[in-house]
Amino acid sequence: MKRTLAIMFVIGLSCTLISACACLQDDCKKCTELCQAAQDKAKATEASCSASLSAAKGAATKAEGSASRAERAADRAEAILKQHMEK
Repeated sequence: MKRTLAIMFVIGLSCTLISACACLQDDCKKCTELCQAAQDKAKATEASCSASLSAAKGAATKAEGSASRAERAADRAEAILKQHMEK
């Protein structure tokens, strides 16, 4: 009787462990899929940020050029004004 009860207990424990492992494998697959999706989103966000950064650098360079031209024009206008004031 004790042996039968022990064997039943071992079989029940084995079934429980096997079902737990099966559930964990499904959870692992879901976790792997979620991680892959998160990595894909991160790569897409990084690419978007890189594109925005290069666009911002281009705009900054263009603005610096425009500011430089405006400054030269203001210097020329000031020089012309000084010439007319001297006459």
